[in-house]
Amino acid sequence: MLPVEYEKTVVDFPLEHVQTGLAIGNGVLGLSVWGENGIVNITVGATALWDHQGGELWQKDQTYKNFCEAFEAQDIKRVRQLFSGPAIQPATVPLARVVLPLSEAKSVSLSLKDSLLKVEGKNTTVEIRLAQKDKNLFAFRGAKEFQLIPGFDLAPVLATRGFVPPEKYADGFHQPMPHDPAYGIVCKEQNDGVFFRFYRGKRMQEEICASFAGLEKENTVFWQEFWEKTPEIRTGNKITDSFYYRGIFNFQGMTAADGDPAGLQGPWIEDSQLPPWSSDFHFNINVEMCYWPACRAGLFDNLKPLWAMMESWKERMRYNAECFVGIKDGYMIPHSVDDRCVNLAGFWAGTVDHTSAGWMADMMFEYVRYSGDMDFLRRFGFDFMCGVMRVYEAMLEFDGEHYALPWLTSPEYRGAEIDACGKNPSFHLAAIHRLLRDIFAAAEMLGEKVPQTWYDIQEKLPVYTEVDGEIGLWEGLKLDMSHRHHSHLAAVCPFDMADKLPAEVLQKSLRSWISHGMGEWAGWSFPWAVMLHTRFGNPEMAQFLLQMWPIVYTNKGGRTLHDANFKGFSNGLCGNNRLMQMDAGLGIVAAILDSFLYERNGVLELFGGFSAESVCSCSNIAVPGGMRFSGGRKGFTFTAVREANLTFRFPAGEWLDEENRRYQGGDVFKGALSAGQKMTFRQVP
Repeated sequence: MLPVEYEKTVVDFPLEHVQTGLAIGNGVLGLSVWGENGIVNITVGATALWDHQGGELWQKDQTYKNFCEAFEAQDIKRVRQLFSGPAIQPATVPLARVVLPLSEAKSVSLSLKDSLLKVEGKNTTVEIRLAQKDKNLFAFRGAKEFQLIPGFDLAPVLATRGFVPPEKYADGFHQPMPHDPAYGIVCKEQNDGVFFRFYRGKRMQEEICASFAGLEKENTVFWQEFWEKTPEIRTGNKITDSFYYRGIFNFQGMTAADGDPAGLQGPWIEDSQLPPWSSDFHFNINVEMCYWPACRAGLFDNLKPLWAMMESWKERMRYNAECFVGIKDGYMIPHSVDDRCVNLAGFWAGTVDHTSAGWMADMMFEYVRYSGDMDFLRRFGFDFMCGVMRVYEAMLEFDGEHYALPWLTSPEYRGAEIDACGKNPSFHLAAIHRLLRDIFAAAEMLGEKVPQTWYDIQEKLPVYTEVDGEIGLWEGLKLDMSHRHHSHLAAVCPFDMADKLPAEVLQKSLRSWISHGMGEWAGWSFPWAVMLHTRFGNPEMAQFLLQMWPIVYTNKGGRTLHDANFKGFSNGLCGNNRLMQMDAGLGIVAAILDSFLYERNGVLELFGGFSAESVCSCSNIAVPGGMRFSGGRKGFTFTAVREANLTFRFPAGEWLDEENRRYQGGDVFKGALSAGQKMTFRQVP
């Protein structure tokens, strides 16, 4: 449920640019309300409004063999020739802006209870709603004047991409696209509001049949049902809690199960320029982080549009793998693609990052373990996992004793220079081992067999690379600078292979990571770091980072930023505080849930992100295997959604179960639950 104190957010004007605005979404459209100097703007964006011009399909000479030979020769010119990049890239494009002249507008509020956006002034109230069922419909009431402005009139870049001016009508506009279906918006003024409908293809002629009262009822019912099924949390810090509830609200608005797959910005695309990185699908951390809340929050179906999109890419992913490593049964995706898996290209270090696929394979199996969706595992998930492993297998070399990755990157470390690549990067080694563990578990669930070679790889491929007693980026290189990716620590999180690493190596790696600081971090570095500190046994630091993040990486409207909101904290990749992308804000949601419960090598760890003195509680957090977790420091309950096996470690203290059996902190409990069964444990006073 949504606690009353977090139901409403209010910010005052001015809100100087679109990404400072308060926003709502439905998985297809997004509305952002912002403005200044007596003008209120409603920016309208669409997740799937792609201009598919440009990009690059995998080239026949872009082979792993050619790549390795170029690095053996230290020939960066050859590497850049192989992955030169296209002149133009696909991009999501600006849709429209609705302008309301409201000279007395003072503030805008957002109700998480029913998604109402309300602009308020001394004698003015304008209400704005977005339909959740009829995805292309939105409306406002309370303003007499407005102007609908097409994105073409606001964003000069569209003309440079070959767009022609839209056809304008009294009730809207129709925008042709160079090579994609046209789009437009029509509007209609009615007694109880002004209604707008987005469309693709031919100009829409039918009537808009809707009422504001109907939208209000629909919104109220939809969000009431949403909050009833969503985990409730109390961390002991109200600011952290508020960003959890804002975040999970945004997650639904961005990734609705009946919506479009969400890129970096979801549906909240700028109306006057192309979005950063085209609002593409970035698979080297960003897509993963955007979708991290799905399993932990029990919103499993929100992943289905992403899985459906990836399943539609099967032929292209097969082609990529054949070009890269010469096999016909592999799957490979570059780290940066549009919604057709066309490579945005130009950054060789991302193109060859095969753990872009490996990480998604891990998330697919996680989805199955949480949701129980065996049909998906049989139809596509297991096939994808095996196809990804086949590419890894083809990349590996065997010297008679050990397997090795000859050359590969650690995501974005040293950018795209000649020294940005090495042998056996720890990131990819951990990913391969996690994938193998998942494949073997999935094969057992399905009654399938896997190649014997993969068991050999599991035995003879190192789990990490050690350099001077710590986890290395790759052979011969340990962490030597602050870095926004924590990928050399991926064996700890997200790939959960830390049980294979010596404790002294983990501790020395932790000290090195801390000593290099946050000076190069991005907003999305924080949730990953929170999860790492939780697993390293630093709960106070985990909670401190959760409190620090909104101060540094959110703006006046609470939007989540890529770079710091002010100078002096970090150097920043892009050097400005206007770059909004959703990964950090949604990653924070997952990191908060992770603080209550996470999994370490098959054992659930409870309240690992909180100190022993913390006053924290939760309700209805999803658990892998088909359970829900609720409780706090003095007692907790597991409830089985389906038949489930429960394995967890007791927190510090002495505990009793329902039959008064005693357990000590650190004991591991194992038990089977039938569907609907509850197991409750309470702390001995």
